[in-house]
Amino acid sequence: MGVLGAAPLAWLAGCSPEHDWREIRTEEAGVLVMLPAKPARLSRTINLEGLSLEMTMLGAQAREVAYTVGVVTLPEDSETMRARALASMRAAMVRNIGGTVSAERAVQVVRVDLGGQRTGTEAGVEIEAAGRMRDREATLIARFVAVGTQAWQAVVLGPRPDREAAALFLESLKLMR
Repeated sequence: MGVLGAAPLAWLAGCSPEHDWREIRTEEAGVLVMLPAKPARLSRTINLEGLSLEMTMLGAQAREVAYTVGVVTLPEDSETMRARALASMRAAMVRNIGGTVSAERAVQVVRVDLGGQRTGTEAGVEIEAAGRMRDREATLIARFVAVGTQAWQAVVLGPRPDREAAALFLESLKLMR
């Protein structure tokens, strides 16, 4: 089962079809992020290379494009575990659309305290992939980052996502630590 596959995106279907950006702060997921509509929340068990982990997700849909953030707590605090989790999360997202990665770049994800003040950055990776979802062309743009015993994915997925909206969402992701 994928990390956040095409089928589970149906839970976002009730969200607003227009962009109505709002800042969402959730200590449970450890993030501060802008979403284009009122978010839905979901927790489910995922499989990361044989590890059964609970992923907490929040997301919204606008103009047929889903914007989601997911977080998992890893069983150990090690570089090996973080790398394994990120590789598995990334592979699952690309596999879910039968996709091919067309771009990859290193990014810095801002870390903030509970008051929202910047305290530093964490190294992450951003990818773009093209594939199919529900018999339609789909584009995936996603960021992956892990710190300590947590790993996050921020995903934009849908047919022809608006580049400015995708950038706003991905660049707004801040880790609350």
